Amino acid sequence: MRKLTDNAARARRVLERANAPLSDGCEQIVAREIERTLAAYFELCGDIKLKIVRTDKIYITVEAAAEGVKPFGIIEN
Repeated sequence: MRKLTDNAARARRVLERANAPLSDGCEQIVAREIERTLAAYFELCGDIKLKIVRTDKIYITVEAAAEGVKPFGIIEN
């Protein structure tokens, strides 16, 4: 009986991982990369917030606050 319970718990963990969009470590890497990209254009004030939700699709929400835009060359049409 114990082996059956262990196998059920292991199967549940595998299914939970398969439905999870990213591991915590992977999500942190993505958040750092997004923060690095935003910091190239904006004067960020604080960390960004990254939320990843998986339903029928993967929904990604990024929230960041900035004190201003960093100066860079003027883009002409």
